[in-house]
Amino acid sequence: MAATTGKASVPTMSLLVTGNLLGAGILALPVNLGPAGMIPAAAGIVLVWAIMLASAWILVGQDDLVQGDSGGLPSFFGAKMGPAAKWLAVAADLVVFYGVLTAYLTGTTTILTNLFILPVSKPVATLAYFVIVAGLTGFGMSLLRRCNTVILVCMGLTFSAMVAMTLGHVEPARALPMRWGFLPAAMPVALTAFLFHNLIPTLCREMGDRAAVRRAVLYGSLIGLAMNLAWTGAVFCSLPMQGPESISLLWAYKANLPATVPLSLLLDSKLFTNIGLIFAILSMSAAFLANGTALQDFLLDLTSTYLRTRSKILIWALAFLPPLLVSIFYPGIFLTAMNLVGGVGICLLFGVLPGFLLLRQATGPKRILAVALLVLFGAVLVFELGQELGLTNIHPDVEYWTQFVN
Repeated sequence: MAATTGKASVPTMSLLVTGNLLGAGILALPVNLGPAGMIPAAAGIVLVWAIMLASAWILVGQDDLVQGDSGGLPSFFGAKMGPAAKWLAVAADLVVFYGVLTAYLTGTTTILTNLFILPVSKPVATLAYFVIVAGLTGFGMSLLRRCNTVILVCMGLTFSAMVAMTLGHVEPARALPMRWGFLPAAMPVALTAFLFHNLIPTLCREMGDRAAVRRAVLYGSLIGLAMNLAWTGAVFCSLPMQGPESISLLWAYKANLPATVPLSLLLDSKLFTNIGLIFAILSMSAAFLANGTALQDFLLDLTSTYLRTRSKILIWALAFLPPLLVSIFYPGIFLTAMNLVGGVGICLLFGVLPGFLLLRQATGPKRILAVALLVLFGAVLVFELGQELGLTNIHPDVEYWTQFVN
């Protein structure tokens, strides 16, 4: 296929990729990977980055997406592999969209209510934040694109400040203990921390050049990889694994909290708390705006095709009321939502389906890659389904970590 020249530049779209994957995942990553130890965590992060990049490159390699004729990922998979693949993709996409929106709402309000004395209850705080971010989705992706560079600069500055402020509490010895057996339980959140694949149809449409799209995906995800590794290392070496409540990783894990909460309590610094809040609000609000807008477009396609309606009110209600109600009635599900998104939605939509697609299309070494992706994503999917159904259950080994407490 002769590629057309797109208007969007590689640096601009690389930053869009980075901004999209730096949502709630980076805040959850150190906590969920904590019981495994720093070295297993780093290995898991790099592995997940590699397989998510591979699945993205499979999608970018499809002519239909580059030409902009697919009508979205579910329609694309349906055209390539049949109706069953389409409806599996629809279900997986809904799990991803609703799950991440719920994580953004619960994550932000959890930080607010755990670190600040608010004059309102948690449900009211959730509703207030929801009104702001859901309202901003009315401006569509145009608002995010105009503000994306500013948002990323602010995120970079606040992120650098948070890492720098933890250096005084870093103890490298905390990185040495390892429990590799816990790593599978943390893989779903790691997958969520590298989620940007819903942007691929947009990247392909606006850039037009497959090589340019792949460079944007590579550069943007590499920035995300560096930030995830740096943040995980800073948190691991600053917080004790087991120790006083409110400032240990195991406490944050059990309480379903983002990493900024125990760090703020450990540092006891109003400046760090405020900087951490700014970073969390910027990262999760930008991701909420991007995913909320994409979800409305997704639902518009479904309602116009199957319900014969393009009602904006109906689409808005279908997009935002489910995550709002779940966030209000189940406010402590931040990490739970992230696990469900990564272990089920992402594994199916951006792992298993692209793997089967490559297996059908490729020959030679690429078939080995397809099998490897199917095995890895399939293992995470089976494990997460087992966790959700109560068939498998891995808990942090408290006794193991207690021996390292001074």
